[in-house]
Amino acid sequence: MAKFETYKDVKIAVYAICKNEAKFIEGWLRNMWCDGKGADGVYVLDTGSTDTTLQDFESVSKAIGAPEDWLTVKQKAYEKWRFDTGRNDNLAMVPPEKYDVFYCIDLDEKVIPDFWDDLRKMVFEHPDFERIYYQYAWSHDEETGAPKWYFWYDKIHGSRGWRWGYPVHEWLKCDKPEKYGYKGTYRLDANKIYLHHYPDPTKSRGSYLGLLKLRAEEYPDDLYGLYYLAREYSFHNEYQNALKAALELYVRLLKGDPTKEELSARDDMNMLPGTCCMLGDMFWKCGLKDDAEFYYSRAIRYNDTIRDGYIKLAQLLAYRGRSEECYAVLRDMNNKTVKTTDWRSVDYYWRDWKKYQIIADAKCWEGKYEEAQKYFDMAFADIKTVSDKSDAKNKGLYMDYAWLVDHLAKQKK
Repeated sequence: MAKFETYKDVKIAVYAICKNEAKFIEGWLRNMWCDGKGADGVYVLDTGSTDTTLQDFESVSKAIGAPEDWLTVKQKAYEKWRFDTGRNDNLAMVPPEKYDVFYCIDLDEKVIPDFWDDLRKMVFEHPDFERIYYQYAWSHDEETGAPKWYFWYDKIHGSRGWRWGYPVHEWLKCDKPEKYGYKGTYRLDANKIYLHHYPDPTKSRGSYLGLLKLRAEEYPDDLYGLYYLAREYSFHNEYQNALKAALELYVRLLKGDPTKEELSARDDMNMLPGTCCMLGDMFWKCGLKDDAEFYYSRAIRYNDTIRDGYIKLAQLLAYRGRSEECYAVLRDMNNKTVKTTDWRSVDYYWRDWKKYQIIADAKCWEGKYEEAQKYFDMAFADIKTVSDKSDAKNKGLYMDYAWLVDHLAKQKK
């Protein structure tokens, strides 16, 4: 167990993998250095950059005034890439005897200035720590920069026995759980979002599907991997494979008719409502609307505080011409759902314009076109007030409105 005279004695190592990250290097290194108050050492594993990444690390490190031994960069080419191997090779670069804290962070992420002192003080007060959780902003409002999705994250760990597992969507694991387990887990101030994610939208996630298939082969009992695989298949429009994986996950989560407590233990990420929504989407795309309605209803049944199931069920009922049931679902949604800040919450499901769109669609199917026009007008008026400009790019809203305009034009002829 480490002993410190003051919190400033706590030594922090940052480690990161990268490839073609030249655009991030200056901002990231300055953030890690923090005028000498940040990390005590930075270790980067480059996995095959073809831009100026390697040269930029050296020049920027000198420009910010960091000591020569503060930054270590190595390059390694991989014939078959997987994230856990890369992160473990990166972690192996860090000499464990020199540091008390090990922090894995990517180059498209930045910490707030308070982070370094708050982390050192936490370790000073709890030298027995093994993992430290902190608030992480995954996405931000395009206009204001305010965090949209944020949640607890856990890539800070001690030196004893920790390694990365899974080819993709990798997690930290303990090599000696019987000795270290998850004892010594602490949380930084919940009122501060310590880490912010600013991803490069041009970066491809093309390797994820193959790696998720590999994860399913290597870890057949891993429900999280199966959830990610079903979702990734849907991203690639491989609906038959998505349906197969999602149905398997659904059955395995419900195996043995579990009690609420047992289900909660199996499904601590709330995969079941998301899986039901995926199944509903797949069945709807296949034209099987009864099956889609069943699974959207199940999503609400399994967690009636999450909005996705309500929105999808209301949309389906609107398109099926069952407007009164559609409106009832929307009323229930308003009364029961609770907005979260994590990955479970689709932002625009909480916008008024989305409800107006669904009501307008229902009015169209009822043949009440003037009322439909009114609700479309309300939707467009609301969307102008939303700071996040991604809402205004929602294709579904404009496609539905285009149908109404076209239909009214044909009626006049």
